[in-house]
Amino acid sequence: MPLMSWDISNPAFGLRTKKLEELEALLHMSELNNWEVDLKEELSVTYEALVLTDSDQTILWVNHGFQAMTGYTPQFALGKKPRFLQGIKTCKKAKSRIGRNLALGKRISETLTNYRKNGEEYICQISIIPLINSTQDISHFLALETEIR
Repeated sequence: MPLMSWDISNPAFGLRTKKLEELEALLHMSELNNWEVDLKEELSVTYEALVLTDSDQTILWVNHGFQAMTGYTPQFALGKKPRFLQGIKTCKKAKSRIGRNLALGKRISETLTNYRKNGEEYICQISIIPLINSTQDISHFLALETEIR
């Protein structure tokens, strides 16, 4: 089917293109790390930000939606732990549930109060998927985040 001019001006076209680029980047990382996960299925849900960490929860990669949501550039986030987004109103019980589940290799979804670079708080729905490799070890975590407005 030929590309039509309205496709390029359609906002959904740009969104689909970005999501396809994100999927391709993660599929490449999946091949390198032998993850046993269906990324197409996992990314079929609604999300704004993606955060990939290693097993110690150090950020290795974020998508462009991360900067749009938080105000932090990917360069700033790389090498840090996601806790830099947390603050005074971030629920300690929710953080504890996240830690317990990740230590057990279980996926978890939680709602957290996080903070943008400018200090503004926002409510974020976070779903974290442990990424297991071919030797059945958790090598990474992938967080899908959506701001609750």
